[in-house]
Amino acid sequence: MSILIVRLHIFLTGLAKTERGVTSIEYGLLAAGVAVVIGALLSPDGSFSDTLDKLFQNILDQLPQASSKK
Repeated sequence: MSILIVRLHIFLTGLAKTERGVTSIEYGLLAAGVAVVIGALLSPDGSFSDTLDKLFQNILDQLPQASSKK
């Protein structure tokens, strides 16, 4: 029975020191966060989309006035 406990202790100690999968998990979480931000910015019903539409509409409204002042 004590051999089983020693082997279990060695296995769990080695498992705690292993960092092979940590980097891939971090990159996965980072990619998920970026995807959420992009989705929020590009959603058609978001405030960012409305603000961007108003900005470009304002630019388009100003174009005829700028060309007539020349």
